[in-house]
Amino acid sequence: MKRLISILLILLFAISVKAKSVSVPDFTWGNAHYYNLNIGDSVQFNGINVVLHAVENHFNTLIIQNDTVKLKVSRRSLPTSLNSIRVFVADNKNVKKMASNKEIHGLLKKDALICLSETKNHMLSPGAFIFPVSYNDGFNWNLNEDNYMFSYEGNGCFDADKTERNNEGIGIALTDSRGIDTHWLLAMENSTVVWIEEKEDERKSMEACILLQSNSNPSVFYVYDHLYKNNIDVKEGQQIRAGELLGTSWGDDNWGYLQLAVVYSDTVPAYKNRFANCINFFPQLYELYFKNTFGFAKTFTRGKVDFGLPPVSNGNQKNILAFEEYTGKGWILGSWNTAEKVMYCTTSAVGNARLKKVLFEGKNALCRNPKDYFEYEINVRNGVYRIRSLVGDVKLASWQKIEYEGIEAATYNLKAGELKWTSEKVVKVNDRRLTIRIYVDPSDQKVAGISEVVFQQAY
Repeated sequence: MKRLISILLILLFAISVKAKSVSVPDFTWGNAHYYNLNIGDSVQFNGINVVLHAVENHFNTLIIQNDTVKLKVSRRSLPTSLNSIRVFVADNKNVKKMASNKEIHGLLKKDALICLSETKNHMLSPGAFIFPVSYNDGFNWNLNEDNYMFSYEGNGCFDADKTERNNEGIGIALTDSRGIDTHWLLAMENSTVVWIEEKEDERKSMEACILLQSNSNPSVFYVYDHLYKNNIDVKEGQQIRAGELLGTSWGDDNWGYLQLAVVYSDTVPAYKNRFANCINFFPQLYELYFKNTFGFAKTFTRGKVDFGLPPVSNGNQKNILAFEEYTGKGWILGSWNTAEKVMYCTTSAVGNARLKKVLFEGKNALCRNPKDYFEYEINVRNGVYRIRSLVGDVKLASWQKIEYEGIEAATYNLKAGELKWTSEKVVKVNDRRLTIRIYVDPSDQKVAGISEVVFQQAY
């Protein structure tokens, strides 16, 4: 008995030694403070105790005073406000583990990196910080681009030899501005232009990259990549003010967009290492655009959802992402799916979401769906809807059973590359969510696929 008590005391002592109380943030940007924590570590922030209690894949359990909250890494999710503080999880070890380009996760030193700020203040003070795209030409940020913060990337059909990556920063679709004077890009705050890199080694390339250094915090740098080199409006060494014009976007070989990153470094980043130590700034960018961090619910009465289309078709909206209220649509995924998305496959003109019991086989993102089906949901008004969908896989033989609001529409066993429309069904929605359920092959021998959904409220 005495021996057992001694062992328990030793274990308790070991746990108490490992768990630490952190008081100084690893770094600060604007009014947001970032802390690296191991499980069991705590932070005293404005008199409120915050403890990292557990980490499960991309979910993180925090105890804030006497309240327990379970938060995803905020790749696309919004902060939570509780007890006068605002909190989001900027990164964790499991999201980092999926990627080959781990240098972008260089700010993560422990199990999780959390960000704390006071709810009474904006994370980035209005006026001192500006959204990086001008609104003068009718810019609208749809937030559906697949290259969001730390987005898990692979090629369209997830071939085994494809390197796994997490996206560096945030890609903002500007598909209608390639090579023209529209949707001008703006300095996010008062800064110094450190360097401008043009891809001179690529004859056909029209791209340029700009690095800005924050005047308020010299360790913070802003990377504006995939700009149109003929429209650059600043020079190296120039002092610029928040909101000043930088240039316009070009994009890459596939589509037009701005690749924006905020990095934290004690030294000036070189072009080849420009994305090392990325700050997760999705909540701040959302705040700059919407002027707050409160979620809102986007709702539809009719629409068409395409899955897995090539980026040039619709600004890289593949619709393979987890559901978010502010986009009003997405896949219902749980803690079992660390990538927080489903697979897809794309050809030059068409694509599909690719579903299996086991996703991302042979990858660090490998996961198993505990259910025999996947659900895609769309926020709608309550009422009666007409709906149909195009199913199948553009490259592989497929098997899928489709239901709309619990009403079976079709079961199709299709050849490789064969796509087929389900019959149109009339369904009633009572919970403001139009639910499409897709059952997968229980033997996991064939994939299931969905390429397009068309819906409209009847009455």
